[in-house]
Amino acid sequence: MLKWVKKLLFRRDHSSPDDILKYPAGKRYYSDFHNIRKNYIDLDAQKVIGRLNQFGYKAYIVGGCVRDLLLNRRPKDYDIVTNATPVEVKKIFVNSRLIGKRFRIVHVVFKNNKIIEVSTARSLPSSRKDARDESELLLIRDNEFGTFKDDAARRDFTINSLFFDLRNETIIDYTGGYEDIKNKIVRIIGSENISLPEDPVRMLRAVKFASTLNFQIHADLEKGIRRYRKLIQTASAPRLHEEFNKIFRTAHTADIFKKMAELGLFDSLFPDLGKKCKEDQEWPKSFDTSFLGKCLRIGDRMISEHEDINTTVYFALMGSVFMLDLFNSNPRDRGIEREIKNRMEIVSKDLGLTRNESERILQIYNAQRQFYQEQLENRTWVRNFKNKIFFQEAFIVYKISVRANDDDQGIQRALFWEIGMRKKLQSAIRKVVNKGLEDHSLNMNADRSTSRPERKRFYRKPRNH
Repeated sequence: MLKWVKKLLFRRDHSSPDDILKYPAGKRYYSDFHNIRKNYIDLDAQKVIGRLNQFGYKAYIVGGCVRDLLLNRRPKDYDIVTNATPVEVKKIFVNSRLIGKRFRIVHVVFKNNKIIEVSTARSLPSSRKDARDESELLLIRDNEFGTFKDDAARRDFTINSLFFDLRNETIIDYTGGYEDIKNKIVRIIGSENISLPEDPVRMLRAVKFASTLNFQIHADLEKGIRRYRKLIQTASAPRLHEEFNKIFRTAHTADIFKKMAELGLFDSLFPDLGKKCKEDQEWPKSFDTSFLGKCLRIGDRMISEHEDINTTVYFALMGSVFMLDLFNSNPRDRGIEREIKNRMEIVSKDLGLTRNESERILQIYNAQRQFYQEQLENRTWVRNFKNKIFFQEAFIVYKISVRANDDDQGIQRALFWEIGMRKKLQSAIRKVVNKGLEDHSLNMNADRSTSRPERKRFYRKPRNH
């Protein structure tokens, strides 16, 4: 009897759009009440919507790009939602491709490989009706089509649920997202007891949005993250990797990871790294003064100054917490090399690295021991070392780690590579030291006069309006 009552109450908890939405009929904000204008929208996105309208379909700009425009930020990309099915969209655009299994969407490809993502409005997942408890909510596939009202109800956060109608420059709000953007609040759509078990990656995304937008996480959402934090381990590795790639580009990685630590999400994502960090009894209060926190702050500062750091470097910095005591050792000591390899297995498993990433980061770690050696007068050795494929990333990891560790001697060696061998270094890490050694600053300005090898592999912080 008790189980039957629990099941009934569970199903009643936000199982239909009318139960979830703040404005089931859709509240409209006309151009007098917001700052978005049609001419602010990417021309290719306008072309996609115009062509869908020509074929008799409805289509709106949706999600994060509407949120960013309201905040006077330049959207990184544009998403469109339509009542046309993916197959119908594919027939309309010859320059398109179908992608995805969990979410079947269409990428319309324009010049310079620019992509406009078009998704079909979806209904609430059927698992919400059939699930008896939270354990049966995990969303595997989501290709059940519905109305725009349904689509708003199944999105993650209110701030990402706004629709923009190009025809009359109107914002359509079903969830109260417009008010939450104005009040700087990250709020889940519906119930945390449904939404977070359904897609645990939403916990990570909530922290990311709060940190990058300088918003507050709603109290109910914070409680939900603390309650369901261990479910993040059930999320697929590719989706987590995709989120980390986005986080590492924000120049707010340290803020995001600090908030994750405060909510217990950090330990759930990285059990071994969390255990290592907890050797400091003040953790996570000591995040900013920890080696990891300092490394991430320096990396973020370099990104904000438009220096080159990629995902591999960030992962290598995180794993350095396990390796730091081995870096200043004899590079010819095979025992240390084996120990680095053994610890690398822990790092790979904890961070969810691919095989290629693990192999490259292992090379980066072994290279650290070379930077610590007094062989800098041997020009042949220096030339051979700097020509290694992993040298660029290894040097960035080295100069960040010695700065974070307040290693005076290591900083001086880094200055050698920055200044003494500047003409011999790859142009992508050729910098000019802005400040003296007294404050140990390693902030560098890129030399724009030369080409950048492997440039496409590196990220820059997106520019805002």
